[in-house]
Amino acid sequence: MKRTEQLCIVLATQFLVAFSLMVLIPVMPIYLEQLSQSNSVSGFASAMALSAPAIGALLSAPMIGMFADKFPYKPVFMYSLTAYLVSLFTMAWSDSIALFIAARFLLGLSGVGLILTLYFSRELTLSQGRQLALQQQAIALACLTGPIVGGFSLQSVGMGTVLWGVAYLSLICLTISIFLLKSRALSYDHEDQKVETEVAKKAPLSSQIWVWLIAGALSHAGAFALVVGFALFMTQNWQSVDTASQIGLIHALSWCGTFALAGYWGRKIEQKLSAQSFALGALGCGLCIILIGIAPALWIIAVLRILQGCFFASQTQCFIAQINDMSTQAQQGKALGFAKSAQVVGQLLGPFAVALSFSYFGAESALWITAGFFIAAAALVAFLLWSLQVNFKVKTQ
Repeated sequence: MKRTEQLCIVLATQFLVAFSLMVLIPVMPIYLEQLSQSNSVSGFASAMALSAPAIGALLSAPMIGMFADKFPYKPVFMYSLTAYLVSLFTMAWSDSIALFIAARFLLGLSGVGLILTLYFSRELTLSQGRQLALQQQAIALACLTGPIVGGFSLQSVGMGTVLWGVAYLSLICLTISIFLLKSRALSYDHEDQKVETEVAKKAPLSSQIWVWLIAGALSHAGAFALVVGFALFMTQNWQSVDTASQIGLIHALSWCGTFALAGYWGRKIEQKLSAQSFALGALGCGLCIILIGIAPALWIIAVLRILQGCFFASQTQCFIAQINDMSTQAQQGKALGFAKSAQVVGQLLGPFAVALSFSYFGAESALWITAGFFIAAAALVAFLLWSLQVNFKVKTQ
């Protein structure tokens, strides 16, 4: 029973972390206007508030990953979750835009998302594929419910109430985690094992891992480009009095697809097919997005977004599983830290590329750019798999 309780508390924490990010996404400019008590807030302030967690995560992820290689996961997780809690309580208490943005930056700097990924991929008792699938489902559920709760709360109970609630629930999770979670045992029986471990930690990551980091960045760029590009496409090509609600509903349907198919891709990871599944999922996302651009009816677009969500369920968990498989145990935190940073680079690159393309070539180009990111990720992994197969045949001849 205790193992189940450990899994439940980590899943609850993952949901709250993702929820705290997603609840503000659709209403960020309006909430900043409330904070500043002004009817207009600069686009720069909104962009900084949205990107602050990503910038913080980009800076901290490699360092936190290296700490996780050196120390047991539990104390690192506790420090990380504490910083995350400070950021949440500060956001809820903030009465100025500057303090709110600083709190959002601290949220990313805490690295709690990376530590949770380490727990799901290494520390719990189920198979890696099953654990990563559950993590993906928790994130998908947060991405589905967060924007809905955020939009409703801003007009009723207030966003501050929601932030305080998430902060107190996270505090409960931290308190329970102190008693339930176990640390990874650092057992080194001989001095030579210590030396080997230290050498492995200092060794550079393999070239294959770096190729995978590029693929992960491209896939994540496609995911975040789609958030912006799809809204631009719908606004320009399917404009009506219900455009905003249609965009929100279709986005929600996409996350339903991600939630539903996460377990399927987790089983592929258990079958040692994470690389092939990542490439297939990225290609499927790209093709669905291309078809959205030429779809003749709104219901077809909705179906394609559901399919795209089903394919997207493979991306993060297969990427993390592959990085785990290619890195030594002593380097796993470091490798996953760089993986998290690569995803954040994509998160920043995707929307910028779409905005630039839209300015010069229109809404259809935004979808093409988005599809291009996914297809490039699939092609890169397919080329890597092909080259490894060719090299294996040459060596065995």
